[in-house]
Amino acid sequence: MGRFSQSVFGRRRLPERTIIYAGSYVPSRKETVRSLFGKWKLVRGNWLPYAFARKGRREFLILFNVYGASMTLEALHLIKDGGVRKVFFIGSMFAKRIPIGKLVLPTRVVDMAGIVSIDNPGHNIVRAESYSIKRLESRLEASCVPFEKARIVSVPCVLHDIKPVTEFIAGNNQVEGVEMETSTFTHFSKKLGMKSYAVLYVSDNERVDVISTARTVRAARKKALRNITRLAIEVL
Repeated sequence: MGRFSQSVFGRRRLPERTIIYAGSYVPSRKETVRSLFGKWKLVRGNWLPYAFARKGRREFLILFNVYGASMTLEALHLIKDGGVRKVFFIGSMFAKRIPIGKLVLPTRVVDMAGIVSIDNPGHNIVRAESYSIKRLESRLEASCVPFEKARIVSVPCVLHDIKPVTEFIAGNNQVEGVEMETSTFTHFSKKLGMKSYAVLYVSDNERVDVISTARTVRAARKKALRNITRLAIEVL
């Protein structure tokens, strides 16, 4: 234990708490996250930028740039090697009807990214743990932060516009949105024995494109990121 953690993070023993930020690393996003912690060491790492941060007496490992199912799986194995016990996943998603910036608790995730289906053939539905949903609901309601629970689909990060996938999503009224990592995160964090939580925010929908830089859109995304990070700090 700790050999791979030492190679990547410079420490054989990691903090027991990790927050994973899915999607490409953006310095402005890092600054939004950084502002919510008391102490923060410089971001290090190339393919997996990371920082050690403190809030009060608690230390956290912060991971950025976790993009797609394969990187999610590798990141989970790395932090498990370092002794992480609790992990919180923060991602973004496309939604059919939910407005930009709203928080989403993925209760069921259809795995179309592939790795979960390979690991567990014939079972492509990943369910969030009940303790996780109850804890997240309780904290969000106490903070008066609006959210929805939803069934979503995890898709490949490289292969886009796969006809059977797009047809399934478009034709399934139970599916609310799409992203790339949550099925892998939920399945393997449980398999590796870590207590885990996952919360997404809506970055784009049928009216707002993912590359939109409109001021109101950027503000909604930033607010969502801050709300989820606060939630992660409280829950972990």
